Amino acid sequence: MAFPRLGSPATNLDDQTEGVFQLVLYSLQAVDATKMSCGFWPFGNYLFCSQDGGICIENAKSVIKMMGLLLASGSPSHSIQDHLEYGDYISKVSLQFLKERNLLPPEELPESSYEAGVALALQSSGIPSQEADARDCLKLARRMGRTPNLNCANLAIKLSKITPYRAEIEWYKSSCEQSENQMGYYDSFKQRGASKRDSKVNMNRHKLARFWDNVINMLEKNELPLDFQGRAKWVNAAHSYKLLVEPLDIAEYYRTGMHRENGHYISHGRGRRYRIFDRWWRDRPDKEEEKNKRSRFASLTQDTCFWARVEEARESLDRVRSERDPMNLRCLWAKLDEFERYASRLVQRKEVSKDVVAKNSSYSLWLKDYKELKSQIAQWHAQFPSFLDAEVVP
Repeated sequence: MAFPRLGSPATNLDDQTEGVFQLVLYSLQAVDATKMSCGFWPFGNYLFCSQDGGICIENAKSVIKMMGLLLASGSPSHSIQDHLEYGDYISKVSLQFLKERNLLPPEELPESSYEAGVALALQSSGIPSQEADARDCLKLARRMGRTPNLNCANLAIKLSKITPYRAEIEWYKSSCEQSENQMGYYDSFKQRGASKRDSKVNMNRHKLARFWDNVINMLEKNELPLDFQGRAKWVNAAHSYKLLVEPLDIAEYYRTGMHRENGHYISHGRGRRYRIFDRWWRDRPDKEEEKNKRSRFASLTQDTCFWARVEEARESLDRVRSERDPMNLRCLWAKLDEFERYASRLVQRKEVSKDVVAKNSSYSLWLKDYKELKSQIAQWHAQFPSFLDAEVVP
């Protein structure tokens, strides 16, 4: 992208540093003119470093102005070189913060802790503490709105308000397991009709997704406490949501044929929030419950991607029936055998819910077809041992 030439940078700047210089100046001019868009609009947290330390800013306008001030405070080539050597500063900044520093003489110390913090931040950036524009820039960057703890408390209230949506889905699951069609929770939703009950469950699924996506968005914007993802209340709530709702997302993915357009769910369709919740659950401190053996089936299947694995296994089984290449057959059978062993372990340990082993569930029907086909091939090979390549026999 080309940017207008707004100044005369040092003649020894190469193309890369000159591009950065012109981009920042153009963006700074756009911000000063209160334009809504410019060539560069930062997001996230920016750490400005110098030999004296660093300051962290997330306000986009403040980031652009601070970059402009840093360029204006010294040689452009020197400032841009600092920008390009950002990684080296990061490796040293933790040690610099451990050093004791005298910010100002005692008679010049600010009266308020906030003013002291601004002065300390200016010193860390390498900009003179008397620089009025820089002080205004940092005041603009000051956190506005509710504090993270207040946001967290408000979020807890919202969590209680979405409990009815979850309860209705749980009731739907229970009714599916008791249905005479014996398909279970996953297949009932996948093959659902246009009933009011099915539509309500689907609507609740979307409402819960919006809530949890908003939680992740707030966390990534630093609007929640830093230890939020480690708090048991939220880790358990997110995990329970994932166990209950992700099977419905998988059912919808395959119901609408998205796997034919984008590929299978686990690799190409899984929501980002579920991967984040996996990490929260994996990193939780208390894992004692994993050691307990189950005496009955779980209320919710512990592997939330189980049904996606079933769908992949069904496709592999269909391919076995038509595949003629010996090497491809061998790979397909290896995948099928691996999944069968994995699913059997889950069932034996009772880490699946009752809908998995329902008579007409996708898994039960797949397992029946898998065993029948394997038995047929074994019998055929026993009668005609020279007809089939031993390499592809399961």
